[in-house]
Amino acid sequence: MTPEHHHHESSSTSDLSCCLDACRTKEHIRIAASSFCGRRAMVKKLWCRELARKWFQAKFEPPHGRCFSEPKCQDQLKLWYLIYRWLIFSCWLLVVLFSFFEVGSAQPLGIWEKWPIYLTNWDLALGLSQSLLGVCLVTRRWRQQRRCVDFDPSTLEYGKLEKIYWFLYIVTSSLALGVTVTYWGLVHDPKIHHVDPLNILIHVSNSLLMLLDLCVTGVPFELRCFWWCPLMVSLYVLFSLVYYAAGGLDKRGQHKIYNILDWEKPERTILVCAGGLVFLAITHCLLYFIARFRDRAYERRRRLIVSATQNGCKEEAERRKNESSYV
Repeated sequence: MTPEHHHHESSSTSDLSCCLDACRTKEHIRIAASSFCGRRAMVKKLWCRELARKWFQAKFEPPHGRCFSEPKCQDQLKLWYLIYRWLIFSCWLLVVLFSFFEVGSAQPLGIWEKWPIYLTNWDLALGLSQSLLGVCLVTRRWRQQRRCVDFDPSTLEYGKLEKIYWFLYIVTSSLALGVTVTYWGLVHDPKIHHVDPLNILIHVSNSLLMLLDLCVTGVPFELRCFWWCPLMVSLYVLFSLVYYAAGGLDKRGQHKIYNILDWEKPERTILVCAGGLVFLAITHCLLYFIARFRDRAYERRRRLIVSATQNGCKEEAERRKNESSYV
């Protein structure tokens, strides 16, 4: 056997060995990857199962009654918050009155009996209702603490009025943003609708009022309440279907309330309604995270105030101690 032939066989054996090693390495990597993916899928499945168990089996504690009648930044009710609640109620009342009588409209139609058929006006009615209940709760507590010197807000109960107010507040918060986004994104038609003061008032101020309330009030905003607003809007969708079947017309004489809610095209309308309900649930989640950020900001502010107070007390004590030792 010649040296060249021997060298060729050695190189072939070496190449074969390298190929076998590479194949084994790839096989090990594939097995490790599949094992990792399997463990990851199992962990994800267990995590989802645990989350579902906590979600459906957990006993949610109802909120305390005092949180519906005091601001988030304070643990007590003061005069400024009472005035604030009355101002918010007055704003909602003015918006509803302007909407009903079409004050500020560039082209008033004057068909007032058609006012309740629009989702925007449902939102305004809900906003007025929740603001009325809010001002009633705050005024009632204000009178109680004025009559009783040693009034303890921890004795306030989570009653029927608080439950109704909480439900309307959560629904109106998500619905206001949903109405604003949907109107300016899908409903508004420059050929028909005018950007007049009334249009801006009823399709912008509703969201601004609820966002302001979200930042100021102490009303809890929980993630598990995401279905409240879609439930209310589902009732409106059912109403629009019944209204269409009964031959109802809008203010312009069309056999539909909105162009996107045209039951003559049921497939498209059902898809639009389903997308709208999902959007409302997402809006609620967004507001929930804003509320969480609000809570953390106020908690941080409260800690800074407590820390500053404690430092001030320590400095005052040291100053008095130094003065006494000097004397």
